Amino acid sequence: MLAKIGAIVVFLWFLWLLSRRRLYIASWQLPGPPALLPFIGNGFALMCPAKDLLKQILKQTDPYSSPLRLWIGPRLVTFIKDPDQLQIVMQSSKYTVKSNVYRFLEPFMGKGLFTLTGPRHKVQRKLLQPLFGPRVLESVSTIFQKHALNLVKILEDHVGSGCFDVLHILHKSAFEATVDILLENAITGNPDYTLIPGYVRRFYHIFSQRVSTFWMHSELLYRFSAYYKEQQMMTKLASKCIEEVASQQLPEILKRIEDQEGPIKCCQNRPTPSVLETMVQLFKENPGSLTEEEFKDHMMTFFATSQDTQSSALAFTLMMLGMHQNIQDKVLLELQEVLDGRRLVTLEDAPKLKFMEMCINEAMRLFPVGPFLPRDVAQSFKLGTTTIPEGSSLILGIFNVHRDPKYWQNPQEFYPEHFAEEQVAHRHPYAFLPFSAGPRRCIGKYYNRLSCPGKYLQSFSSTIQLREHEDYHRTNPH
Repeated sequence: MLAKIGAIVVFLWFLWLLSRRRLYIASWQLPGPPALLPFIGNGFALMCPAKDLLKQILKQTDPYSSPLRLWIGPRLVTFIKDPDQLQIVMQSSKYTVKSNVYRFLEPFMGKGLFTLTGPRHKVQRKLLQPLFGPRVLESVSTIFQKHALNLVKILEDHVGSGCFDVLHILHKSAFEATVDILLENAITGNPDYTLIPGYVRRFYHIFSQRVSTFWMHSELLYRFSAYYKEQQMMTKLASKCIEEVASQQLPEILKRIEDQEGPIKCCQNRPTPSVLETMVQLFKENPGSLTEEEFKDHMMTFFATSQDTQSSALAFTLMMLGMHQNIQDKVLLELQEVLDGRRLVTLEDAPKLKFMEMCINEAMRLFPVGPFLPRDVAQSFKLGTTTIPEGSSLILGIFNVHRDPKYWQNPQEFYPEHFAEEQVAHRHPYAFLPFSAGPRRCIGKYYNRLSCPGKYLQSFSSTIQLREHEDYHRTNPH
């Protein structure tokens, strides 16, 4: 009896291996670190504390040319870090789709733009694109200015108080600005809402741990982890907040839209319509394209993604300038010349602050918000001489290409001259990808470009000095 069971198991094992022969053939054609453990592959190397994860990924990928292969559990992953190859992959929506691991974000974000893929993503993106157009962004510039001044005041209060973690302050400021732009009335005084910035940071941590710990890809096994209980609590809070917004603000907005004719008008205490009001208008004009559930998912996505991108880019820029006083002095001098005694920065000032823009870009080069972008291969395709098989995955190594000495004069240093016009003109366009590229590029790119300087430019009126923090070494492994 046992012999028969064993024979059946061996036969099924053989059939499984046979069905995956395309993956093994592709794997043999690619360089990469040895995958010594069956079922686990290189996944064991990534099962490490979060602070060591970046170092481990670079240790696995740096020694090999692109494309290279990894085995994460039983899944073949092709790692790409060459700009020409990145351009081929990122410009096409035919061959790849957003990775299945993004489903780990759905409990908190639902099926918003960040987690959607395929035709539905294309429809939703086109529908929501007007929310991030230049006209809307210009109309909310006064909101950015208000929160920039509030941020400066908070930072000024810390002058002389010793070393402090600026990231928590920036997360809170970015969240309050996001709420102000999204909603009719600021509700950050509600105790539940004040917890959201911390929960967003925690949820991203859980996401990264699930991605790197292959056994937690299984929903069944994940439910036995402590992370799952924590996720349930945060999801409940997020749903409660969105439901409160819907019940408190939507009726008034709907009534105002129904009573008016012509373009959207804002409520009396706002200079511009909120994003919420604009989305309600889109919902009414396109009832078949935007469901009520998708409406709520997009709102939660805006909450979660905007504050993280803004605060991370700004925190790393402040950290770099605090560590490089000579560069900070040049930024301050440029600000003084452009502002000419004024305190507020206007949209007209932004194009004149060229060195400031170079510093922001250089910080995002060293510390990209999305250092590695996973994709799933929906259709086999050629990448050079290699066939990337359907059913495998890709990881786009943004961090790697941002520090590749082929494209950067001082790849491991904070060197804003990397973004001087003459250097940019001669560099591969896919060597710098802070907001991704192609059909899945960040829809909020210009929002983040506007909001980051809008706060960041103000911060130099107090010329705050920041000391090097241990987190710098976690994200700067070289």
